[in-house]
Amino acid sequence: MASSAAAVLSAAQPWTAQDTWLLVVVGVSIALVVLLISWLKIHAFLALMVSSLAVSLLAGQPAEKAVGSFTTGVGRITGSVGVLILLGAVLGRMLADSGGIDRIVDTLTHAVRPEWLPWAMTLVAALVGLPMFFEVGFIMLMPLVLQLAKELHYPVLRVGMPVVAGLATVHALVPPHPGPLIAIQAVHASIGLTMLFGLLVAVPCAIVVGPLFTAYIWPRVPAHVPDSVEAAFTTTPHDKSDDTGAGGTEGAERAPRRLPSLPATLGTILLPIVLMALKAIFDSIPMSHGTLYTAVEFLGTPMIALLVAVFVSLVTFGYALGADRRHIQASMAKSFAPVAGVLVIVAAGGGYSQALQDTGVDRAVTLAASHLHLSLLLLAWLIAALMRVVVGSGTIATITAAGIVGPLANGLAPTQAALLALALGSGSTFMGHVNDASFWMVKEYFGMSVSGTLKTWTVSHTLLSLTSLGCIMLLNAVV
Repeated sequence: MASSAAAVLSAAQPWTAQDTWLLVVVGVSIALVVLLISWLKIHAFLALMVSSLAVSLLAGQPAEKAVGSFTTGVGRITGSVGVLILLGAVLGRMLADSGGIDRIVDTLTHAVRPEWLPWAMTLVAALVGLPMFFEVGFIMLMPLVLQLAKELHYPVLRVGMPVVAGLATVHALVPPHPGPLIAIQAVHASIGLTMLFGLLVAVPCAIVVGPLFTAYIWPRVPAHVPDSVEAAFTTTPHDKSDDTGAGGTEGAERAPRRLPSLPATLGTILLPIVLMALKAIFDSIPMSHGTLYTAVEFLGTPMIALLVAVFVSLVTFGYALGADRRHIQASMAKSFAPVAGVLVIVAAGGGYSQALQDTGVDRAVTLAASHLHLSLLLLAWLIAALMRVVVGSGTIATITAAGIVGPLANGLAPTQAALLALALGSGSTFMGHVNDASFWMVKEYFGMSVSGTLKTWTVSHTLLSLTSLGCIMLLNAVV
């Protein structure tokens, strides 16, 4: 996808001193985000808020306009992406508390031979990761990773690295994760089409980063799970449950003992994806707008698709297993606290993005891209990759890059917009290292050295980023 829009704009409008200054403003705002987060250890919400105000004020906007841009962006992104994040959190919590993860893992691990276990665990992690954040899915799957490693006498990395690969792949490329949703919102892409392309890209990425990379790396990196971690995960949360519900609130938070069936588990997880995919298919083919079309359009709207899945999960992961209303209420109540931090960062990112748009930075970036002769896909990937390297957070990298590249997406065809959204997600996975909180989490749980974590976590995410970029460029050449 060449930056044809940029070329047209550069031909029609000359470069000015104001354009140069606006690019300086972008650089200053990015440096400010990095400085506040990495050096001063300021929370990302405050860092993005300060950077948003700095962009507006340095670009010559009055103070009232600067504040207005930030609050407008916060409201816009919270009302769209924020709702989806919350619904996804509820669905993920219901899956975890019901023992649905146990059901998926038990079924697949008993159905495959031990040598195919890395492939099975990659698939398990990808399925579990669809409605869950990376960190939550990792914690939920750790007991099963340790249990399988012990029973099969496998090194922990041979079981654990495929889990990291499956979770990281869907987290970066498939909605309703925050990064892809932010990118979709910024470039005005179709969520259904982006999801279809994201799943196409995710399959080869998960294979390369999961079983193939695992086969190469596990003999080369020593890893030993610390005794404290092993003791903490000797039983899964489901195993600790009882059926009595005794003990007031504590009993109400425990999951019912009976596991959901595999068809019910997979059907509930995949339901919102199927609904959104159907909407994308209906949107792409000419047909009369009858009752069926209207129903699919409504049910395939991301918010409605996730809402339907949440209500279905109350039955499949709750009432059908013998859970009472207290169990279900407790599970839903526990859904929101873990995503609160992500939600406020996403909201602040919306404010930062709005400030960039309101100051006319899009024009300057478009002109600069035309002179560099970069396609929008590569420009988006490079900006997101740069932000991932310097900031550490993939979500913040996507937010920042989307704010800069998003305004350039006006007038793109639906397929191009979807691929642009995926390029942002692809870049946001590049070379995660010591400034990434998840880097240290994986290091401690797998008992690796910093050098070993760089060889596993950092290399796997770099592979994921480069493989996904290659797949995106290939799709761009054929669609």
